[in-house]
Amino acid sequence: MKHHAILLLSALYALPVLANSEPEMMSMPIDIAGPVAVFEPPAGWRYALGLGIESEPEYHGSGETVTEADPYIEVAYRSQRWAFQSNLMSNAAFYQLQPDLVLRGWLNFEEGREQNEASDTSLDGLGDIDEMMEWGAGAAWQIHGSLTLGVFAQTYTGGDPKKGSVGFVTVHYRIVNEPDLKLELGADISFANGDHMQTEFGITAAQARESIYSSYQLGGGLKSYGISANGVYAFNKSWLLSFAVDYEVYASKVADSPLVRAGSDNEVEASLGLIYRF
Repeated sequence: MKHHAILLLSALYALPVLANSEPEMMSMPIDIAGPVAVFEPPAGWRYALGLGIESEPEYHGSGETVTEADPYIEVAYRSQRWAFQSNLMSNAAFYQLQPDLVLRGWLNFEEGREQNEASDTSLDGLGDIDEMMEWGAGAAWQIHGSLTLGVFAQTYTGGDPKKGSVGFVTVHYRIVNEPDLKLELGADISFANGDHMQTEFGITAAQARESIYSSYQLGGGLKSYGISANGVYAFNKSWLLSFAVDYEVYASKVADSPLVRAGSDNEVEASLGLIYRF
C-alpha cells in the first residue's frame, strides 16, 4: 500500500553545487534522498541498516489502520553529478542537469490489494489488485533557498487490473538544517487517469453484484492533496533516528466512492525508525 514513494511519494530538492564540485545530497528532501543522504555522505558506495515501525491504512480509502515493522536496508552510490540508491524494493537514480535543476527516475515494487487483507468485510466481493512494478520520473527546481518545486509522474506495469498513471506537483521547505538535525514541511497535489481512479476506488458492475456496494465509475482528474512533515536526527556518525507523518485528503469524486464512504476520505501514515550507517 505504500507509494514510497509514496507515494508517496513527493518533492526533490535541486542539488546546488559549484562548478565541477560534487552534488550536495543534503539539500534534497528527506523523503526522497533518504535519511542517510541528507547528512552529506562522501562520494562512492555507502551502506545502512535499520528497523522501525510504520502505521498506515489497510488499503487506500480504509478507515482502519495497520501497524507493522519497517526494515531499512540501503545500498547507494554517489558520483559527481549523479547518484543511485536502492532500499529493498525501491530503486532511484538522480542526475543534476543544472545547479538548480535535478532529474529523478525510479523503479519500485508496488504492493497489490487482496480482498481478504481487510480486518472487516469491506473488500469482500471486490477481487484482488495484482502486485505491479511502478515506474516514475520527474524534475525538481530549487526556487529559492530551502524552497523546492517538483513535478513527477508514475505508471504501473505487470499486473491486473490496469492501474494507470498518477502525476504529482509538490513543494518542500526545510525549516531546520543543523549538522545533527534536519526538519522539513511539504505539500502535494496529485492527479490520475481513469484507469487508476477506477482500479483504486471504482466499483464495476461485476463487483457490485458480488459486494455490498453500488456501481461507481470514475474518470481521470484530481485525486488528492496532502501535507507532510519529515525529520532525521543524528546521534553520532553512525546512528540516526528518522520520523515522518503524511496526511492526505481525497478529492470529491474519490470521496464519493462507495468504498471510500464506507471507510475514510482522508488517511494518515506515520513512521519512526532507527538506522545504523556504516
